[in-house]
Amino acid sequence: MALWGHKESEEESGRQNGAEAMSIPGWLATDPFSGVAGLLNRWAAPVLWEALDEKVTPLLVEDAVESVKLRGAKLELKAAGQVGWLFLYALSTVYRKTLTQDAEIRKVQDEVAALQERQLLMKETRESAVTQGDQMEARCTTLAVRVAKQKSRHKPKIP
Repeated sequence: MALWGHKESEEESGRQNGAEAMSIPGWLATDPFSGVAGLLNRWAAPVLWEALDEKVTPLLVEDAVESVKLRGAKLELKAAGQVGWLFLYALSTVYRKTLTQDAEIRKVQDEVAALQERQLLMKETRESAVTQGDQMEARCTTLAVRVAKQKSRHKPKIP
């Protein structure tokens, strides 16, 4: 796989790194980032950031990055910075998509709530119409009985 002009051999591929990630404490082999974890494990000991387990926010990531003490040659810091920018870009992209999806979810939830209210109103309207229909049917039945009685009283008797 080639990224930004960097070519890697089969040995360096994510498939190999995924196998390495299986032995990293805290990482599942099925994790979609297990290949990245395997590669990072070759560079440095794994670090679990429990503060980011519940919710990832830019402020939490900033605090976590600031807590990392980088010491070393200028070339090593440059490499760490390049990798950091890659992860920051990926994290920022995922974060923006998550915010967009959250907004879409809220919109759909609002639409569902509005539809549920409309359904309830329609049900109440239908029940009211049925009740009115039942009342009108009862009145018509009563009226029909009265009319029939009056007709039978005023019916001429045939000798």
